[in-house]
Amino acid sequence: MNNRVPVPSKPQPSAEVIENVLIRGDLDKLTEEQRIVYYRKMCESAGLNPLTQPFAYIKLSGRLTLYALRGATDQLRAIHDVSVESLDESERDGVFVVTAKVRNGHGRSDMAKGAVNIANLKGEALANALMKAETKAKRRATLSLCGL
Repeated sequence: MNNRVPVPSKPQPSAEVIENVLIRGDLDKLTEEQRIVYYRKMCESAGLNPLTQPFAYIKLSGRLTLYALRGATDQLRAIHDVSVESLDESERDGVFVVTAKVRNGHGRSDMAKGAVNIANLKGEALANALMKAETKAKRRATLSLCGL
């Protein structure tokens, strides 16, 4: 006779929920527990430390998605020996654009742009916008090079 108490199984996400996550990138229908598992798996697959909060949940185009924060890209640059080779700046119609070129330890390179509206900005607001464009460019180039 088996005296063990059965352990209730955790509810598995439906095919619709899995499709929303994998195909559409929408995490909205996952339970909190499922989101935690997904977050950990994303960190594990990228080699990131989840305790440093490399991702944030944000709404983009009506979908709840994981957004790689600066901490993620900083870790990815260290893991994959990615260096920023150049940053080029330009301005067009009130938009400040930074183009970042990055290269990994194997010689593969990529580039990406970060753009912010600077029309009518002055002082600290302008300075913050310029830095934001640089951060966006480096983040996007790093994510692209590292396959995220």
